[in-house]
Amino acid sequence: MYFEDIEIGKVYKSEVTKPITGTEIDLVAQMSGMDLPGFLNAEFAKSKGFRDRVTPGVYVIGSMMGLMAKHGFLADAIWVSATDISFKAPVFPGDRLSAEVEVLGKKEGKRGGPITYKWRIQNQEGRLVAEGVNT
Repeated sequence: MYFEDIEIGKVYKSEVTKPITGTEIDLVAQMSGMDLPGFLNAEFAKSKGFRDRVTPGVYVIGSMMGLMAKHGFLADAIWVSATDISFKAPVFPGDRLSAEVEVLGKKEGKRGGPITYKWRIQNQEGRLVAEGVNT
């Protein structure tokens, strides 16, 4: 999808879902240095009130970017900044994520230009797990 094809006010939704696996959580946590017990140890996470270990938030956001790239929306974009990031619910192994973005604005530049959009990530139950705005 090219800059010219993106419409202000339009909502673009991922056509597929992304399953979150325990192996992915292990790899992300260990490779990033976020090897914290809440991400790696189910019993520890349960002792803190969660039903299982939790997916690192940065991986949840990365999954949204991957889903939208598969849709064509972010396939050739560079993420520069984001604001108002909010995590609404934990993501556990076995959850399936979907994503959508609503285009708030765009500004013509040398190579397309910046696009401002609100993104939302939902789990398989349609529950909002994270949202934010990219500017």
